[in-house]
Amino acid sequence: MLASGIIAFVLAGSAVDLVRDQLHHNCGMQPPGSEGAGTWTCSDGIGYLGIAGILAIGWLTVVLSGCLIALLVRPSRQARPALVILAAVSAAWVLGLTWYGSATNVQDQYAPMTGAEYWLEALGPAALVSVLGVALGLLSLVPTEPLSWILGIVATILLIVAAVLQPGLSLNIIPAVGLLAASTIRASAVETTAGPGLRRPRRPGTPRGRTGR
Repeated sequence: MLASGIIAFVLAGSAVDLVRDQLHHNCGMQPPGSEGAGTWTCSDGIGYLGIAGILAIGWLTVVLSGCLIALLVRPSRQARPALVILAAVSAAWVLGLTWYGSATNVQDQYAPMTGAEYWLEALGPAALVSVLGVALGLLSLVPTEPLSWILGIVATILLIVAAVLQPGLSLNIIPAVGLLAASTIRASAVETTAGPGLRRPRRPGTPRGRTGR
């Protein structure tokens, strides 16, 4: 879990590139006829950093919460739901926040597309894969092994694919990858502690190897 948080922090610059260069949060396109016609300018030059900072707060909260769950919650049956739900929150945080920013904080009067359309262009495929991965992660909590393992592994892989499709999501998606991976590992612990099951006791006087009906 901590490793995924560190990797996400190293790639944090991609989140800034996303909100500034692809989503244009708190930025506007210069009107036709002006000196900078067709180019994007941002309020105060750094207006996009507000959204990036909120994404960073989400990253820090998820990483710290995930580490605490991994360290303090020993029973796997209790830890797994918490880890998966936290992964879902992390993915929803970045997708929801960037969508809101694109819908409300892009000055697109002179742009060829609306802010929402820029979001769909930049994040659409990655968002779809992320939602599918989170859904499978939640479903992995329901069945028993080996289906639970399979769903957990596929969910983890899908979130990795989402981060590859849109590296700007890495700050919040990679910690979710770590959380789902930790939950999948915990699934094996549930089966190990449960054991193969209890045998039916022998009736008194029944020869060894035979059980009463």
